[in-house]
Amino acid sequence: MGADGLVLDAEAWAEVLTGLYGPVSTRVDPGEGFRAAVRVRELGAVRVSAVRCPPVEVRAAAGPCDEGAARHHLALVLGGELVLDQAGRTARAGRGDLVLFDTARPFRLRPTAPWNAVVTAHLEPSPPTPSSSPLPPPPPGGPGRLLARELPGREGLAALVAGFLAGLARDATPYRPCEELRLGMVVTDLVGALRDQGLGEEEPEPPVLLPRIQAYVLRHLGDGGLTPDRVAAAHHISTRYLHLLFQRQGLTVAAWIKAQRLERCRRDLADPQLRRQPVYAIGARWGFPNAADFSRAFRTAYGITPTCFREGEGRGEPAMRVRSLPRNSARSANDSHATPQQTQRQEGAR
Repeated sequence: MGADGLVLDAEAWAEVLTGLYGPVSTRVDPGEGFRAAVRVRELGAVRVSAVRCPPVEVRAAAGPCDEGAARHHLALVLGGELVLDQAGRTARAGRGDLVLFDTARPFRLRPTAPWNAVVTAHLEPSPPTPSSSPLPPPPPGGPGRLLARELPGREGLAALVAGFLAGLARDATPYRPCEELRLGMVVTDLVGALRDQGLGEEEPEPPVLLPRIQAYVLRHLGDGGLTPDRVAAAHHISTRYLHLLFQRQGLTVAAWIKAQRLERCRRDLADPQLRRQPVYAIGARWGFPNAADFSRAFRTAYGITPTCFREGEGRGEPAMRVRSLPRNSARSANDSHATPQQTQRQEGAR
């Protein structure tokens, strides 16, 4: 692949792309003579292509798939810009960025700069050869969340993948078949690891995920070991992304959990049927195993100690510092949001 590669006109270019991606249609600028340089290396079950081309549009086209065409493609932009439309999203990948797409779905691929350099790993040929290493199936949810999303290749695993692909694009070493097979397996493993890591960073469905997480928290409020790390792990996302979801609502994860626990404590303290239960037991039930910590947190939130609240003291309106849930948050249908003063009035009416 270290050679200059084949220089193709528009017709030959379309034929090469069909071999790599399956049936596609291409559109080039008719006002200028089209020339593109393409180098392709076979690495066992994996193909790696290096392309230099002017602006062009490539679309999925109806028709029988080439048996040698791959399904999953990870493209690294070495120069110019690559715009990908797929799965209802648009990704604009610049120099050093990676982007994943799946040719089993409709797509539109557009190198947009005057000259663009892109190296692509084409994986999962159908059918695979006996010695191949096809890309393994992703975790539940599939790779759809990563399609048409820029993956910056400047740090961590993405940087390792980008560096390896860039090295393959420059490499002209005539490897033996067994060495090519091993290189292909390395590419497959790296792309699979990057995909799986990315699946843990992405949001399955933005309007659904946060309420689902909050519902999970409400079901486990009494567990003193409920932490942001545990909540994130239960939903197969990173803790960083969990914090980001709450930050979008003006909340923090720990504060929201604490607020829900205090609200359940307040509700139980106001319940006449639970009068025989000690205050500390109610706190422990909702994730406050230390009585002093519970009393301090309750007073900070409501302006009154839990014992005084239960006894009906503090007739002045307490300071409600507990943050209310956003409208799209998951709430229990039986949640009460009355102030302690309102609760005391209700008890007096009884």
